[in-house]
Amino acid sequence: MYLYLYAPYLKDKKYARDIALFEGRVTDFGISGKVAQLSQFLKFPAAIKEFGMKRLTTLVVVGNDTLLEESVNQFAGSNVVIGFVPMGESHYGSLLGIPSGPSAADILAARRIAKYDLGKVENRFFLGMLRCQGKGIEIHTPTFSIFPNGEAAVEVGNLSPEALPNDGFLEVRVRPIDGAMFRKKEMALSHLKVSSCRLKALKPTLVNCGDIFTLKTPLQVDISKEAIRMIVGRMMKRVKN
Repeated sequence: MYLYLYAPYLKDKKYARDIALFEGRVTDFGISGKVAQLSQFLKFPAAIKEFGMKRLTTLVVVGNDTLLEESVNQFAGSNVVIGFVPMGESHYGSLLGIPSGPSAADILAARRIAKYDLGKVENRFFLGMLRCQGKGIEIHTPTFSIFPNGEAAVEVGNLSPEALPNDGFLEVRVRPIDGAMFRKKEMALSHLKVSSCRLKALKPTLVNCGDIFTLKTPLQVDISKEAIRMIVGRMMKRVKN
């Protein structure tokens, strides 16, 4: 059965028209289900428990990237299919080929399902990209290491415009901030694919997954053995069948 999970901010009146249009399309397509409006009184775990895990076949996240990441972390490796309806600004929506607002109902109705890899860091699964920036950052993989000279921005993850999100690898991108070239150690790369890496720094450096969670180096980042099943749009041509 379908459970539609609405982000707390959607209670704002400015979203009322889009929500009504979306729900109308869902009804027309015959994919209605139970709606759970998250709030300070109804949190994510309680909403899922109230609905019943055994009944849940498709969870549709209506909201933003933060709620989608929370759902992915919760259902990694399960048989539950995750749908996404971006309401407002969403980076993930464009990467998944899903339009924002009521038009996303067309993607749900088509039910094109892809199985995506997930990253894992400190027992947490994530769909998108980890990012950090600073001096003295090191990237260590099982076969080589990268030591950017000076300040650099580093991204590690799976969902990006360049990534193939089910190829079994993490994308790693390193970009010098001050224009300095890489100091050669074992290899000097700025874009690579790895199954795991360790992020280190001369001093603890913040590592963010958007506005979703923040950790500090040192961190071990791996491609997870678990995956997530998601409803995606036709724009996702990079996904291998």
